Amino acid sequence: MYKKLLVIMGMLAAISAFAQTNSLTLEQYIHHVVQHNKDLKLAEKDRELAGVQKKQATASALPTIGMEGNYNRNLTDYFMYFDMSALNPEATGFAKAPIKFDNEFGLNVALQQTLFSPNVGSAIKAARQYTHLTDKIYNATQQAVVSGAKKLYHQCLLLEKVHAVSRGAEQNAKDNFDQMQLKFNNGQVSKFELLQAETRWRSTVPETQKAERNLKLAMNTLKHMGGLNADEVVTLSGSLTDVPALPMQVELNDVLAARPDFKAMHWEEKLRETNVGAAKGAYLPTLTGTLAWAYSAQSDQFEMDQENKLWLAGVKLSVPIFTGGYRPAMVQKAKVELGKTRLNIEKAREKIDNEVSNIQLRLHEASQRIVSAESTLKVAEQGFQIAETTAQNGLATQLQLKDARMGFDQATLNYYAAVYDYLDAYFDWELATGKVTAD
Repeated sequence: MYKKLLVIMGMLAAISAFAQTNSLTLEQYIHHVVQHNKDLKLAEKDRELAGVQKKQATASALPTIGMEGNYNRNLTDYFMYFDMSALNPEATGFAKAPIKFDNEFGLNVALQQTLFSPNVGSAIKAARQYTHLTDKIYNATQQAVVSGAKKLYHQCLLLEKVHAVSRGAEQNAKDNFDQMQLKFNNGQVSKFELLQAETRWRSTVPETQKAERNLKLAMNTLKHMGGLNADEVVTLSGSLTDVPALPMQVELNDVLAARPDFKAMHWEEKLRETNVGAAKGAYLPTLTGTLAWAYSAQSDQFEMDQENKLWLAGVKLSVPIFTGGYRPAMVQKAKVELGKTRLNIEKAREKIDNEVSNIQLRLHEASQRIVSAESTLKVAEQGFQIAETTAQNGLATQLQLKDARMGFDQATLNYYAAVYDYLDAYFDWELATGKVTAD
């Protein structure tokens, strides 16, 4: 029974480990990253804030309705004094009469509407422009996040290849050592040749351990960026062999028209222009209309006696005359900010032009290195196969076999490094030209 229980527990553990294994394609990983990236969440909050500001600006153009109710309890009397002679020419002295009741009730309802105000129109226009600005910033952030995820995903694929090459070199050296051990036991090779084989094998162990460590560190970063559980076993189903074709030269105007970050700068420029108009609008008057209804009642009892009902309608014109130089200072400030934004746009244009040109050079250089590395790899592989066969037949030394293996391993790594460099440049090209995709 105890053995059966152990078997069942072992099976459950194996099933659990299998269930936690997650095979990720590049598209699936990008989906995870987009869902969990904090920069994108912050950009989304900015978009929500822009929507709120748009509603707030629109509300300033709509009428406002307010209601106010009041009750006063007069604790002392209030009198009005009048000359008795005003009522009777023969009377003398003064008389007084109370003019307040114990209880006073009041209710006011007012509707106010801005009839003319340059600030209202500028606020609505600025809110709409800010909404477009935040949308473009979100798109730019998303493209940067997706591009970074692609790079990290393929970096892990490269490190997997490095680890596989190191592990293969170690296993090959171990197999060779085992063969040399048998030959040494049979008196076919010398002690020196056996020691050479053992040295070659043991020298590959640290390299494999280093490659394994680098791979684990990169995979931990990949999991963290994608919001995956650190204990989850993740396998990448991508490949370094699928290399996209060398892209064609793109015109600068097409690049600028596609880049969301550059579009955001243009919306910022429009927003700055609106700010200049809003600052100048402070010189203009504002006109407000009011429609109100007032009700009042007073009584010594808690009753609605002595009622008054009143309708009021009016307009209010406010004309700023002198503000101590505040308005011209605000206009000048808005103009300076607009000038800075335009300079930043020109600076960005030059930077993007140079960036795209440099990436094109990187792509061409990496593409040529792939072709060269692929040819070198084929030659190195043939050389190693020949060295391995001749060493087994005793026609090549262990040193020659070691050199052939090192050449083959290095050629393999150089090939994958060239592929990764090309992909790295290609992802930069996608980002620089505004053509980042999720595949």
